[in-house]
Amino acid sequence: MAERSTAEARRESIRRVAGTAFATSGLHGVSVATIAAEVGISEAYVFSLFGNKRALFIDVVVTACDELTAGIAASAVGLGGADALTAMGRAYVGLLADRQRLLLPMQGFAACSDPVIRAAMQDAFGRLWATAARSSGSDDVTVKTFVALGMLTNTLAALDVDHIDSDWARAARGFVPLGYRAAESG
Repeated sequence: MAERSTAEARRESIRRVAGTAFATSGLHGVSVATIAAEVGISEAYVFSLFGNKRALFIDVVVTACDELTAGIAASAVGLGGADALTAMGRAYVGLLADRQRLLLPMQGFAACSDPVIRAAMQDAFGRLWATAARSSGSDDVTVKTFVALGMLTNTLAALDVDHIDSDWARAARGFVPLGYRAAESG
């Protein structure tokens, strides 16, 4: 039983280190050897736990996507329609205050030229979509708008729009930064 606990603890350590590395460098920007060294284990042990680098990447990225989905779902319990969408939107902005949680799904989308990663991201995105639809009870156009605004939120947060001095950034600030700043401070 102790061996299983050790393997699970190592798996979580690997996920934590890989999450940071993949969020900042993407699938191809970091090696398994680098992740293993930071965790203090062999590269072979990482492969024995996850199979290959792509599987580790998918595990970490899909987990981040599913955490976002769970967070918005929890915020909408007992609500419906516009109230649910508003609660989910606020929760989403708050969850994106964690920069790693913001960047991991974006890295997953960027790696969608790989058909296995694309299929995993399609499933994760489908769960997010279904959660927004089911939690709000909204029609397809309303859910599309909600998800589109979420993707805009991702982009503006990734660009760190608060710190860009340009006309377009000043115009965009009214969309995300108030909630984003509140999430960071609260």
